[in-house]
Amino acid sequence: MQCKNHSDRQAIDRCAGCAEPFCGDCLVEVLGQKYCGSCKVLAIQGRQVVLEEATIPCKEAGEALTLAIFSLFCCGPVLGPMAMVKAHKAREMINEDPRLIGAGKANAAMIIGIAALLLWLLGYFAKHTQPGSSF
Repeated sequence: MQCKNHSDRQAIDRCAGCAEPFCGDCLVEVLGQKYCGSCKVLAIQGRQVVLEEATIPCKEAGEALTLAIFSLFCCGPVLGPMAMVKAHKAREMINEDPRLIGAGKANAAMIIGIAALLLWLLGYFAKHTQPGSSF
């Protein structure tokens, strides 16, 4: 099998893009695949577009996590449920759009929001169920 570009040279492999045979001087390796000069440009451009589209952070997940963390320190009965609602919305958005990332933030916000709400409720009941205190 002869190189497509150099008829006097033996081809060593085929291009991953066009499947034409090429010699070692005509092929370059891009992300583990061997490409000819024409296909390498398309392969690099295609990979960049795919990577850019795949990494859109979900804004709502970050906001939910911020609310959840604040709920641990102040206004837990208000901010905790707000964080849980926003985390639930972020989870739905991430499930609907595969380009969105941030499921870990949404899950963490949900857990922290629940924990903050429970801690504030436990503190409230502990404070008001002591002997001599009135509800």
